[in-house]
Amino acid sequence: MNEILARARRAIPGGAFTTYVLDEEVDFVVKTGKGSKVYSTDGTEYIDCVNGSSPMLIGHAHPEVVEALKSAVECPSNFYLLNEKGIELAETLVESIPCAEQIKYGVTGSDATFLYAMRLARAFTGRSKILKFEGGFLGGNDYALMSMSPASPFPNFPAARPDSAGIPKVLEDEVLIAPYNDLEAVDQILAGACNEVAAIIVEAQQRCIDPKPDFLEGLRSICDANGILLIFDEVVTGFRLAWGGAQERYGVTPDLAAYGKVIGGGMPLSAVAGREEILRLANPRSPADPRKCFTGSTACGNPIAAAAGIATLKVLSRPGTYERLNEIGDRFRTGASEIFQRHGVAGQAIGSGPLSQIVLTDIPVTDYRSSVSGDLRMQRKLTTGLVSRGVLTHGTFYFSLALSNDDIDRVLDALDNAMTSIF
Repeated sequence: MNEILARARRAIPGGAFTTYVLDEEVDFVVKTGKGSKVYSTDGTEYIDCVNGSSPMLIGHAHPEVVEALKSAVECPSNFYLLNEKGIELAETLVESIPCAEQIKYGVTGSDATFLYAMRLARAFTGRSKILKFEGGFLGGNDYALMSMSPASPFPNFPAARPDSAGIPKVLEDEVLIAPYNDLEAVDQILAGACNEVAAIIVEAQQRCIDPKPDFLEGLRSICDANGILLIFDEVVTGFRLAWGGAQERYGVTPDLAAYGKVIGGGMPLSAVAGREEILRLANPRSPADPRKCFTGSTACGNPIAAAAGIATLKVLSRPGTYERLNEIGDRFRTGASEIFQRHGVAGQAIGSGPLSQIVLTDIPVTDYRSSVSGDLRMQRKLTTGLVSRGVLTHGTFYFSLALSNDDIDRVLDALDNAMTSIF
């Protein structure tokens, strides 16, 4: 272990900023990033397929974002009050997001899902329970960390299993768990609890698992029939699957949607978007209302993150952007499929658009349990093999617009070589 990694281990639990760690033999510290690449402190180049866990959709150090940030940091203040950049970005979000009549800023995706969207839904409906889907990642809040990645799922739904210590046991009764892509199960769960459920919150594309035809439409109908709000977690899919995100791609409009990652251009920023009659509960100027919600934090709408977000969205708004992002993802998935077939390995690259994931199973992946039905130990080994060959990934591939066809071909060559070595 080199000295800088050892320093990290001494100062930070496990030497990791987040919950994900690289295996010991490939662990490294990032020095810098440019375009489609990141570089370690020892100078090693990696094709970046993590991209900061997806906010860097147009790549690292894009010149237009860098220029916007240079201008913004001439007055690097956090004002806590309205600023022009924050207003400009808010206007862009309202114009671009199908469900957005208004938005409210947060800092993290967890702010947008838990502190805002779920709280607003409970206040608006007067109900307390939330239905979410097994395997869905909705941030690091207590509600979200129920059956997100259960090592031993309960045999029956809707029982929730906490993914972390320190979560109050009472929340197990407040969160209902359903299998993704299963409308019948949702109906059955709600049959005895619909008057208690404030919202159904869903990643429209759950990580890299595509919704079945009519699944999202079915959720919309169920919510309408039962006075339940439909929340899309678009922290990952927003401005990635299409300019209008998953709402545009799948043609379903939720009541509320949570955004993060891309809208801050790599800087900490998030937002909840939705109907004005719901968002007005977060209006600090409104008269006293028992349903009024606290929303806000010190860095909400800060001009530096807003400037990076505005510059990023300007790049994404240009003609041909989403065709290219789809082309990048398709090129990878087609090539990976051919590699698995050639090696005689039961494996597939699931996902759509610039989102993909390798799973070592040949059964259709439609929900969390099918996504973990393969050989997870070998999947981890394959991921480590890719990193050792200069491809930074954590098993999921968050592709950026900065990737060239040559970059994707290099990723596929690394996958082919790793498969030869491992299998």
